[in-house]
Amino acid sequence: MSAEPADLLPIHLLIVDDEAISALALERFLGRKGFRVSVAGDGEKALAIQERDPARLVVTDVRMPRCSGGELVQRLRREDPSLPVIVMTGYMAADAETAGFTGPNTVVLQKPLDVEELLAHIRRLVA
Repeated sequence: MSAEPADLLPIHLLIVDDEAISALALERFLGRKGFRVSVAGDGEKALAIQERDPARLVVTDVRMPRCSGGELVQRLRREDPSLPVIVMTGYMAADAETAGFTGPNTVVLQKPLDVEELLAHIRRLVA
């Protein structure tokens, strides 16, 4: 049996959030939209997932234990500088932007998220 071409497989997303209920809600929503979704509760777990099963796009919280969103994005982008990232923050979006979350493949969204806005950004970034 031959493997499916990569362009026919569902797009793999990685959700990184220490708020389990929020992460699981996003996983379900995005899964119903046809994405393959992995979830990590902190940046260290996200790095391990990305190493063994790279995602095309990462959605991450800013403040998490063990490895913050900022550190996570820096480490991921050392390996793949063009990796699309959506940053979720409960703080001021401007604070996230000044913390280094800028660039053409980076979007900063304020919590609580509008899931339809999130979905539109995901589709645009992976197109």
